[in-house]
Amino acid sequence: MSATKKILTSIHGRRVGLDINGNIIVNGKSVPASVDEGALVRVQPAPNAVNTSATLTAAQQIGGIVTSTTGAAVSAQSATGTALDTALPNLPIDEAFDLTFIATGANALTLTVNTGVTIVGSAVVATGTSGTFRFRKTATATYVAYRL
Repeated sequence: MSATKKILTSIHGRRVGLDINGNIIVNGKSVPASVDEGALVRVQPAPNAVNTSATLTAAQQIGGIVTSTTGAAVSAQSATGTALDTALPNLPIDEAFDLTFIATGANALTLTVNTGVTIVGSAVVATGTSGTFRFRKTATATYVAYRL
């Protein structure tokens, strides 16, 4: 946060500030904010592609969007709760992040569990559709992925 104009401590104990361009920074990362026109703005890295069955990395999950364009069915196993905690060391219990899968291939994509992660709702994202999951931290290294 070396390039911030002002740093405050929020009521949750997090460092909050503005970078030199006026973007909101919390604990060193840009966070969603509204522009004057009312649009919600967030940092969105390029989507990750998962076209074979594999375990997702924490970075892929936190990236927010995963695509699948393969003709075969794909199982995307969540990163472990420990891996998610390592990638999000300051995420408090009862806070969450969202992950959207977009399945444009000929078969479905299925999210599967891993150590410290459970799923509530349908884990199958049918071809030609998308599915969003909210990963809520419920305890140390423990997350519940809710299908929204």
